[in-house]
Amino acid sequence: MDDLYDNSMAYDDELDAQVDSQDTEQTQTQSTQEASQSQSQPVPMDSHLWGYLQPCNPNGVLNRIDFWKIHPKYTIGRNTANQVVLPGPKVSNNHCVISWDGVEGPGSTIAVQDSSSNGTFINGTRIGKGLTKLLREGNEIAFGTAVPQLVNPLEDYRFIYRHVAGGPPTEGLYAKYDLGSELGKGSFATVRKAVNRETGKWYAVKMIHDSRTLRQSGDSKSNIFAREISIMEKLKHPNICELIEVFVQANNDLNLVLELIDGGDLLEHIIKNNGLSEVDTKHITFQMCDALAYIHSKGVAHRDLKPENVLLTVDRPPIVKIADFGLAKVVNSLTMLKTMCGTPNYLAPEVVKQKEEEGYDHLVDSWSVGVIVFSM
Repeated sequence: MDDLYDNSMAYDDELDAQVDSQDTEQTQTQSTQEASQSQSQPVPMDSHLWGYLQPCNPNGVLNRIDFWKIHPKYTIGRNTANQVVLPGPKVSNNHCVISWDGVEGPGSTIAVQDSSSNGTFINGTRIGKGLTKLLREGNEIAFGTAVPQLVNPLEDYRFIYRHVAGGPPTEGLYAKYDLGSELGKGSFATVRKAVNRETGKWYAVKMIHDSRTLRQSGDSKSNIFAREISIMEKLKHPNICELIEVFVQANNDLNLVLELIDGGDLLEHIIKNNGLSEVDTKHITFQMCDALAYIHSKGVAHRDLKPENVLLTVDRPPIVKIADFGLAKVVNSLTMLKTMCGTPNYLAPEVVKQKEEEGYDHLVDSWSVGVIVFSM
């Protein structure tokens, strides 16, 4: 920031049930939701829900978990007696309880009480056994582990919470976009697909959780995100991933809406093709150099060029889009760059060997391009 990855999302069978006609037996059956491998087309939010959990895993193997207003409290765990059953060794028998206070409108609150051994996580932070924490619109909640489960996606119990009882969002990211599948995840940010409801166009959203906490902690990551935004707002070039807009949510999450590049990155492209031909290499290199000439003319050095940061479109031949300006910095004739940063394999010698009084300039990007060309 999603399984709108292929314009499809898995939903529980109870989404289509008519709540008003439910008898006691139906209610008991439909309130026990278990993740499965079925998928169906997305449908609008149901007014009978107070919220739902949307799976983060991009493979579409898990159901959306719906929370119905007739049940303001849901128990979650591995035991089949729970209302939401999550099989898996990292999930406790009675993992946690998610409760709605029954209030409809902006003032409604959702609480998560953790009773697990391995942990319940909100935005990567563990709640703690016996403790309670509020769950807000757009938060990521994970059961058992907050780490993506690439080997066994059926046990990837990471979800985005969407709050329905609060009414449709009137501002921020969710007022304009619907989230889709997860594209990538780092220590401080998650990238997800998102669709603009008005235009139907897809974008990538870099979701930076609680930027206020980063600032208060003095973590340099907060400066990286601020610098990335300020630099990307100034850059407009056909071979640079475009920053569309920025949202700061009420819960202090920072969301960057970016151009969606859906052809993977250069590293994947090189591996898939067992190296590139000279013609393909020239095509990609020209575009990288054109983009770098542009950003250097704007006084910006990227400082972290590597195949993973060179995105490609699905066109054949592909169009290059340079991304991830988190380590980029403005440099001019009076300023030398002195920070040791970037990915070691692609660093220029002057960055690695620089002495305290020395520095380097934007030409370090040229070295990185040379290493990338060699790798192709």
